[in-house]
Amino acid sequence: MAAPSPPAGNDAAACDFVVIDVETACARVSSICQIGIVGFRDGGELFSYETLLDPCDDFHPINTRIHGIAAHHVIGRPTFAHVHAAIGRHLAGRVTVAHSSFDKGALAAACRVHALPEIATTWLDSVRVARRAWPDLPNHKLGGLARFLGIPHRHHDALSDARAAGWVMLHAIEQTGLSLADWLAPPVRRARAARAAPPAATGDSREPPAA
Repeated sequence: MAAPSPPAGNDAAACDFVVIDVETACARVSSICQIGIVGFRDGGELFSYETLLDPCDDFHPINTRIHGIAAHHVIGRPTFAHVHAAIGRHLAGRVTVAHSSFDKGALAAACRVHALPEIATTWLDSVRVARRAWPDLPNHKLGGLARFLGIPHRHHDALSDARAAGWVMLHAIEQTGLSLADWLAPPVRRARAARAAPPAATGDSREPPAA
């Protein structure tokens, strides 16, 4: 089975960063059954990529209740091995944002299970970014951040989660005055950049795209 083609006009090479989110079929983090990737450039969305996957594993009822994906939804869908190259084209050599370390671990585990090379990318955790940008929020879960910032969001849909995490990242850049390069820098250098940044506006001034 051929891997799904990237959308027409996709120019991932020009991205400032990409965002990835995955859903899994069971407690094994390698059991990816949906993947969403969104690329951002110059403060807006550049491209999106989403597909259901046959996880080559069991579906647990708890997971299905969370994301709504069951075994019959992935009949005839590609496996992770089929889309590994497409994922690599989007992520390799770039900055990849994920909301928590779960997606990074799931991607690495799926590569091991399918005996494929890990994708070399620079990871940035948007949970850690959000904690720094809005330290007074009661929590920094993606759904709560989306509500706080006015970002359209459908939780536990991989593409919607990836898109929302990307907008969280853009809001955090605007809120703190720290650039993407600053967020990737060691903490001491990032702290110096924050002290030098001009006062930031409120976190919800940037307009995300309509749902």
